[in-house]
Amino acid sequence: MSAALLRNNKKCNELEDDRESCLHVLTWTALRFTSHTVSGGSTGRLLRAFDEEYEDEEGVKGGDLKRGFLATREIPRVVKFDRRPQLDKLIRELTEAFAVCYEEPPSAEQLNVLNQMLSSNVPPSFLHENTAFKYQKHLNDLVTPSWLVDTFRRHLNADFWPPSDEARGQPIGTGSSKKRARDQGKLEVRIPGTKSQRRSDGTSLRSGS
Repeated sequence: MSAALLRNNKKCNELEDDRESCLHVLTWTALRFTSHTVSGGSTGRLLRAFDEEYEDEEGVKGGDLKRGFLATREIPRVVKFDRRPQLDKLIRELTEAFAVCYEEPPSAEQLNVLNQMLSSNVPPSFLHENTAFKYQKHLNDLVTPSWLVDTFRRHLNADFWPPSDEARGQPIGTGSSKKRARDQGKLEVRIPGTKSQRRSDGTSLRSGS
């Protein structure tokens, strides 16, 4: 779920929120099941962002850590995945795009500079480095119908993925696992006619009766 939805219980779910959730699912899965440069303890710290919850007068909320990771670009800055440069680039590109949802918009002076550059027909290489231009481009990308799928395809089609890409489980913090167990328990209560089974790892599994 997007940081914006988690932080505001009254916000309507929009396309940008669904697309941001794709980034969070990708990042959590990669951190959890891909070898990378961050130690086990730090991995748990990063994973806590995806299970953050607190309660105030408006109810249960979360998303502050997700918002912080997007605004500071911390995950793509500190995490490098083993032999998967395109995964690094994909997460970095998506993080840059969704970060604009939590940043201050360009100032009037910055917009004025951009307008001057556009009227002067400056080379695209200069234009693409302009702060206001990048901000507006990211906003436009987030609502473009094919943008997210095209971005994934572009990185998946690159020739830098290892031939054997099996999952490699990474340590997960106890705080995350406990919250996920609670959430799973709440879900099972809502599903009638289920019975408990036992996985080989000793955890509980519900199946239809």
